[in-house]
Order: sequence, then C-alpha cells, then structure tokens
Amino acid sequence: MEKLSSIEIRQKFLEYFEKNDHLKISPSSIVPENDPTLLFINSGMAPLKNYFLGRDTPPLPRLANYQPCIRTKDIDDVGDRHHLTIFEMLGSWSIGDYYKERACQLAYNLLVKELGFPPERLYFTVYGGNKELGISKDTESIEGWKKCGVPEDHIVVLGDDNFWGPAGDTGPCGPCTEVFFDTGEEFGPEYKPGGHFDDVSRYIEIWNAGVFMELNKQKDGTFKPLPLKSVDTGSGLERLAMVMNGHESVYETDLLKPLIDLSAEMLGDKTDKRAERMISDHMRASVMILAEGVMPGNEGQGYIPRRLIRKCVAACIARNVEPNFKKHIDKVVELLSDYYPQLKSAHESINYNIEQEVNDFVATVKSALSHMDGLDLKENKLSGKDAFELVTTHGMPYDVLMMFAKDRGLEVDEASFEKHYEEHRKTSRVISRKSNLSTDQEKLEEAFLSEAETIFSGYDMTSDTSKVLKIYSDKDTEVASKGDTVYFSTEKTPFYGESGGQAGDIGYATLGAGKVEIQDTLKIKGTHVHAGVVIEGEIRKGETVDLEVDERNRNAVKRNHSATHLLHAALHQVVGTHAVQKGSSVTNDRLRFDFQNPGPVSKEQLDQIEFIVNEWVMNNSSQAMKVCSYEEAIDSGAMALFGEKYDSEVRVISFGPDSVELCGGTHVTSTGDIGLFLITAESSVAKGIRRIEAVTGHEAIKVMQERNNYLRQASDEMKTKPAEVATKIKELKLQMKQKIKEAKESKSNSEVSVDFETNFKVGAVSFYAAVMTADQDAIKEKGDTLLNQGQYQLVCLIGKEDKTLRTFMWSHQDINKKIKAGDALKKVLEAVNGRGGGRPNFAQGGSPEVQNIETLQKFLSNDFKSWLETLV
Repeated sequence: MEKLSSIEIRQKFLEYFEKNDHLKISPSSIVPENDPTLLFINSGMAPLKNYFLGRDTPPLPRLANYQPCIRTKDIDDVGDRHHLTIFEMLGSWSIGDYYKERACQLAYNLLVKELGFPPERLYFTVYGGNKELGISKDTESIEGWKKCGVPEDHIVVLGDDNFWGPAGDTGPCGPCTEVFFDTGEEFGPEYKPGGHFDDVSRYIEIWNAGVFMELNKQKDGTFKPLPLKSVDTGSGLERLAMVMNGHESVYETDLLKPLIDLSAEMLGDKTDKRAERMISDHMRASVMILAEGVMPGNEGQGYIPRRLIRKCVAACIARNVEPNFKKHIDKVVELLSDYYPQLKSAHESINYNIEQEVNDFVATVKSALSHMDGLDLKENKLSGKDAFELVTTHGMPYDVLMMFAKDRGLEVDEASFEKHYEEHRKTSRVISRKSNLSTDQEKLEEAFLSEAETIFSGYDMTSDTSKVLKIYSDKDTEVASKGDTVYFSTEKTPFYGESGGQAGDIGYATLGAGKVEIQDTLKIKGTHVHAGVVIEGEIRKGETVDLEVDERNRNAVKRNHSATHLLHAALHQVVGTHAVQKGSSVTNDRLRFDFQNPGPVSKEQLDQIEFIVNEWVMNNSSQAMKVCSYEEAIDSGAMALFGEKYDSEVRVISFGPDSVELCGGTHVTSTGDIGLFLITAESSVAKGIRRIEAVTGHEAIKVMQERNNYLRQASDEMKTKPAEVATKIKELKLQMKQKIKEAKESKSNSEVSVDFETNFKVGAVSFYAAVMTADQDAIKEKGDTLLNQGQYQLVCLIGKEDKTLRTFMWSHQDINKKIKAGDALKKVLEAVNGRGGGRPNFAQGGSPEVQNIETLQKFLSNDFKSWLETLV
C-alpha cells in the first residue's frame, strides 16, 4: 500500500469519482442552513438532505466532495486512537441513480485498485435486519461484495450499528455497509465468523461505503419510503491517512501531527499523550467553528467552542502551564486555509475571540481555585454543597472541578452534589414565572404537543368566549375544582402565549359559578395554554368559558415591547448595524434586550440611545402593521432575527421609517403611549453579547423618583449639594483606601510566632520549614514572601491548630517540574497520617495528629532531606 499525504488522498478520491461521472461540489459550512434538527453538520450528506427527500433537484444525480463535520458526542472520547471532534469526510452520492451493487464495486475498486489497500486486510460489515422495524437482512450488499471477490469470512453481519441515520431527529436513513481495516494482532484478537468483531481497537472503520437511503424517519419514530433510493458514502480523511501511512493513531497524520508537536512543546511532558491530543483536536475544532462566525457562549452552537477551549485551558492550568494557543490557531489556518478560505479572512477575529475566552476562563478558574483553597475542609473532603457552589456560583465546570479536586487530594461528595444539582435543575425547569405554579416542562409539553393550534384573537380584543379543549392538572382530566392548579387550552383566546421574548397574558376565565385566575399563558407549538388556579367552583372540558385579559398588565407589556423595537433601531443608529438582537425579555415591569457587541456601550452612547428613543416617543408615531410573505418583508427592509423561524406569512410592525421589524407580539397604538423610556442598566451576558435593561411608563416615573430621593438623601448625609455628591464620594473612597492600606501594613508587620524551624540545602535546592502559630492568611503570605525573595526554592509551613496540623507547601517554578509541591506535601504528611494535594507550585493539606508534632519536626529535619536527595 502506497504512503500518501492527506492532500494526495483527497485529490485521488475526488478524481476517481469525477472519472466515474460524479460532479465535484463545494463543501458546505459546518453551521447548518435551515435545519433546526442539527447543531452542526455531522455528516457529508447532512447539507444535501433535501436532495434525498425529493424537495430539491441535485445538479447531477452523482455527486462527490469533501466536507468538514463536527461530532459533539465524541468530545469525551477524544484522545484515543481515532476519535475526533472535527474531521473531514470524503463523500460520494448517488441520488436516484445506481444502488447497492454498483456502490460496492466503486468502493472496492477505489480502495484496492486505486489506493492499493491489501484486500486480505479489509473487512466488510452489513446490516442484519430488524424485525420490529420490519427491515430485512441486507443480502443485496452481501452479494455485491462477493461479486467484488470478497471472501465470506470477511463479510460481517451486524445489528443496529449498521443502520445509519438520520442526521438529526428525523429525515433520510437506511441500512449501511462499512469497510474496516485490520490494524494487526498487536491491537486485539483476529475476527472469526460468528465471533465478536472488535471495531474499537483492531479493526478501524475507514469507509461507510454505502448508506442506502430508502427510508424517511418521522417525528413519531415510524419510517416511510423515500421517493428516491439513494446511496450516501463517507470516509474520514484522517482515518484513511492513518492506515495508509501505517500510523498508530490519527494524531500522527500530517493533518494533526504539527498540532501535536505544538501541544507537546507547550506542555513540556512528552508522555502526556491524551492531553496533547485533546488540545490539538479541540483547538482545530474551535478554530473551524469560529471561522463560521459562531461566538463562544453558554447556549446552542456557541457552547461547543466554549466547552472545547475551556477544557484546553483547564489542562494547561492543571499542569502549571500558561495557556496560549496562538501557535495552534496559526497552524490550523496554515494547514487548512487552501481548502477552507474562510479561515484566512477570519484569522484575526479567531485569535482575538479565543484569547478573550482563554483570559476570561483563566480568571474564573483562578478565582474558583482560590475559593476552593480557602475552604475549611474536614478530612480533605469537599462537600456536595461546596462543590455545587463552585460550579454554579464560581463558574467552574464540573469535570474541571473534579480534575482539580483530584490534584489536591480532595474527595468530592458526588452524591450530595448530584442532590443539590438536581434540586437546582428542577427549580430551573419550573415553567411559570409569576406565581407558585410549577410543573414538569417535559410532561406539560407532552400533554399539549398534539393539540390543535389556538386561534389568537388578542390583537383586536382583550375578552372573548371559547370552548375548553383540554385540561391538565398533573395529568389529563375532565374537570378541575377549587384550589387545583390547572393548565387548559381553548379553540380561540385573547390571551397572548409567551413567545418571542414577550411574557404571557394574565387575567381570568369564568364558567358559570367557576372561575380561574390565569397567572400565565404559555405557548406550546401553536397551542396557547392558560396556566392558573381555580379560585371558585370548577372548570370542565368541552364547556364554554369567558376569557378576560388583565388590560392594565397587557398595556404595560405592550409599552415595553414597542420600546424594545425602538431601542433596537436606536442601537443600530448609535452603535452600529452589527448590534443585532440575541434575545429579549418583555414583562409588565421592565424590558431586557440582549445584542451583539464586542465591548460595553459607553455612558455617552447610552445617553444618546435614551434620547433618540424618547424623541420617537414624543413624535407619537402610529403603529403600522401589515401581513406579507417573508421574502417581501425582508426585501422591504424589515429586520428579522437571526436563528428565529418564521412562517411563510409574517407580521411586520412599523413605527415610522426608523423601526420596521417582523414580530408576532402585541404593541401600542402609537409611540406616545410608551410615556417615558429610561435605561436602568448595561452589562455583559457572555463574550460579545451585551444587555440593556430599561423601564417605561409608570415604572420609569417610579425609577426617576427613587433616583431623585436617593440623591437627596445622599447629599443631605454628606452635607453637600446634589451636583457635588460624586466628587464627595471620590474623596471618601481615597480616604478609605488609604486607611485599608495602613491596616494591611500594620497586620503584615505583626509578629508570627515560630515554634520550630529548619533549613538545609540539597544540591541546588534550598529548603525551609517552620511550625508556627498564626492564621491561614498570615501563613500563606509568609510562604509567598519566602519563595519570592529567592532564598528558598522549596518551603513548607505548618500551622498548629487545636485539632489539625494545617500544612502548606510551595515549590519554585525553577524546580516544580522535578519536585512538585503536591508530591512533597504528601511525603511530609505521611509522617503523621495526613492527606493533601495540589498543583506543582502550591499544595495544602493536614493531619489530625496534633500530638505527633515532634515526629513531624524530626521528619522534616532528617527523612525529608533523604527523600529530596533521591530527586535532585
């Protein structure tokens, strides 16, 4: 088998299929276009789904290309021989053209005749069928391989692993046949017909030679025949390069080895292969994702690069290495930009965004570790509550927390953590915001998911009459009585269901002697679900109810919603058109608007935005609404929200020429109804995402009055004019700062009682140890000072408390790769049955054997010196 570079393999693959009448097409973005079932493109066929569904016509029935793919489910497996987060798929397709036999022939000829694979080392898997799905054994593929000359003992019949797809929850799918390469006996036992087929270690999949697209999976889990029978093939370029060049793993190929070298250089530990592989893969994936305009964030697509980058940062911090990935970024661009030109144009922004993400997370981790190290831990155990707070309050991801806890010799109470986290999760899943109503969102969605769409009559009225279609109160029911929490739907309603950031309406539903206080309105698919409590009598399914929206609440929500549109338009004028909406929340008492911007909006800009919005309010522009096609709306200049899904017909809401948006919510009749617009806060939500909070109408007046009252009180207390309050505060802050500085200096100069001390030198390493009576902060400050002065490279300080020998160890950066603080600490604590751990440069722990302090002192003076001599 000839050794080929990845460039040569890619070229030979495409040329082969072009020679066999396939049209070479360009790769698609890894960000799916108009496909809500996928987070990222995860296969070569995913961008071509509509061809297989018969919705679009391909340029030719035979196609071939290379396509980058992201597999998020493989993230935790990265680091073994062949799993990757991002890989390049070489693919070929037949859409309604040739089928199984020709697909087998094309695959075999390419592998054996063109690329030179030895046929005796190739194995071919086929689908064994599934009686429950009504799908029979794939005998056609078996015969196809036999016609190519494949012996029967190299054809392996498998189960559901050989039924592929769909590339999402629904869509094209079917049985598949795959080609595996035998990497040799050193990786496991040889396959014998009827025995176990090891597709993890010894036999490596190099090509899915045919997913035979003949079925379309529906939302209910059933399958329907596709209009066309098609073939989808895919071969991972990295795996092909691995086996063709005799490498043990994909990380030795020319696609990844340059990155591995950079990771090894950075980590400085040639034996840490898994960390090297993880950083190389995760950086490559992050660069490719960011090149498509995805920003690191806490949700959706942005969460993946954030997770990957943070794992790389944590790996560096754990090894006492400064996380700097610029060389990795530059190398990815160098290796791949000829095939993915977006990398070159986005190079600068990728560098900036990854650097910012790294810096932010370094600060988060250091803060969390400082908090962890300051905890008063009993027997080196981290409680579930403390672990939960580190995760939820201090922002340390759980897997990162577990890694650092292990480094410090801490045992985490995982059961207690799970309990705290489950309680937090349940609280987060409560649906209703405005009352004590609570239910499981999944159960509620399941209950109303298949209900008919509700006719919304609330654009023109706030009261209506309609028949009750469904009642849910922890379960489906025909009737709900006084005191019951109830969720019900009707044929039509004036109640707006929470969507598009606008809060659901509140009000009342009456039925004879029965009355429901509606405390929220939800929207599940197209169904408006009224959520409330029966306060009088009962409500019955099938009967007619009078629905009355709380007009005062509705009007307050309308003011804030319309003000949000004006705010969006003003942002575009003042900050720029890049400040597109990323989220919003509109309730009766305030509005919150999230938008894209690399940094804070200045005070001057906020004042300008506030002025423009209030000017539009005073202009009293009338609301104009029209219903038109989505295309017509966009062509007319209306703003649509990125990521939002719109129907073919949309509502366009306009307030004069400046504010024109697609929107399904409720709005004021004219801008004057808003009354007053007041910005109350501007803050960061995530990297590159800012948030403005504001109030309108009565709430704005209330805030203005409160501000004036606070200012008057402050000026009275300071005995100064309101206009001079800020100057007075600055003077007081300077005075306070000086007093704090003096207090710190006084404290640091206070005596630390030293009960025992020793020092000695082993080779070039100077060691100092002391037992002292002082608080932890004073001990840590003393240790930092001793290390920074440069006289000692290894420092051990022991604080003698009533029940614990609290022990701290420092190791200078010049020696901590050879003599790690954690290792030295564990050695010291062995003398008194203590426990502890930490980083290479700092570690801490303790022992309950306070009575054995003299044993510890002797150990430090004698045995510890002998231990050091074995290392230096």
